[in-house]
Amino acid sequence: MDVTATTYPFTRHRPFEMPHEFAWLRANAPVTQVKLAGGEPAWLITRYDDVRAALSDPRFARTPPQAPAAPMDTGFPVDRSSPVFSFGSSISEPPGHTRWRRIVNKAFTQRQADTMRPLIRQHTDAVLDDMAARGGHADLMDDFAYRLPLRIICELLGIPDQDRPEFTALASGLTRRDPQTSFAAFGTTMQGIGRYAATLIGRKRRDLGDDLLSTLITLHDDDDSRLSNEELVSTVILLLMAGYESTAVQFGNAFFALFQNPDQLARLRAEPDLVDTAVEEILRWAQMGTGFAVAKFAATDITIGGVTIPTGATVFVSIASADRDSAQFGADAELFDVARRTAVRHLAFSSGPHYCLGAALARAELREGLSGVLGRFPGLRLDGSMADVELASNLFTFYPRNLPVTW
Repeated sequence: MDVTATTYPFTRHRPFEMPHEFAWLRANAPVTQVKLAGGEPAWLITRYDDVRAALSDPRFARTPPQAPAAPMDTGFPVDRSSPVFSFGSSISEPPGHTRWRRIVNKAFTQRQADTMRPLIRQHTDAVLDDMAARGGHADLMDDFAYRLPLRIICELLGIPDQDRPEFTALASGLTRRDPQTSFAAFGTTMQGIGRYAATLIGRKRRDLGDDLLSTLITLHDDDDSRLSNEELVSTVILLLMAGYESTAVQFGNAFFALFQNPDQLARLRAEPDLVDTAVEEILRWAQMGTGFAVAKFAATDITIGGVTIPTGATVFVSIASADRDSAQFGADAELFDVARRTAVRHLAFSSGPHYCLGAALARAELREGLSGVLGRFPGLRLDGSMADVELASNLFTFYPRNLPVTW
């Protein structure tokens, strides 16, 4: 069954059930050409070892060449004059990315995440108090998944209390978006966040605090060079997308996966010490990506997995497929198992020079949040059937739009 002519991304038939094309490709054509919806050719990498190698290979660029890369029209009305919309261009590729990463790595450490644990626990308890006050019914997305990460990111960035309503309204535009029709609004939201970030950075420069943003402003490289305003704005936007949007969506996927697999939910309740491995399994199995998020471009001819990808080609590096590779995760890799010890090998946070800066913090939030919800509401269950849950999907993310629960 040759599936290389099938349009990519492949069709999902059930939440978190990988399209069958991936298993066939891993076994028969792990590095192959596919076609996009518009008919343009692209390349797809599906096997764990090849995906990990591609993520670490600097010859795969994050920014497209002028040609002949396949166009990926997102529908964004790009304002070419705005550095806000094209944020990240100065830090996306070496040498700018290498220098930026060297500086910001000083702020993003396991120790920093560990010191945040009590604060995360405090905010988790506050959000759960509000949920409990609702009288036995809540929406885990609106009342928990979106609220907790936003509180944490506001603390990290040192956003003043009086600014939080404005910031919350801007941030909600990142997660409450529909398919292609809303991408214009998303572009406007990104520009608004960038303008707010620039204003906040200006204030912090005049009055530094003990927050992460103030730390980023003061950090410097070995030659005493510091992050520019443009780099700091890009960093704030990246933090918001990773620390708020991604974490909120992952919370939703975590609970959806547990409700979808009641035996695993029961096991986690019975063995709460499994929360660490459960979080890794959630990151491996219940990923939020649709497949478009990890697009790269061949800066030169690159041979990977014995196949040569030509210069300029658009390349999709499928982390989701890699994380179902039975060679890494066992013959039952397609199943959800909260006790899977090998799950920690997952690539949900990428690998190599673009490994997620906030991975340690995201893990801390997921562990505290998951433990907090299940501990506070031991009888938590879906209010309705799984079929009633509306699943949202835009170009990059896949997640439940709502999760009505009772306890």
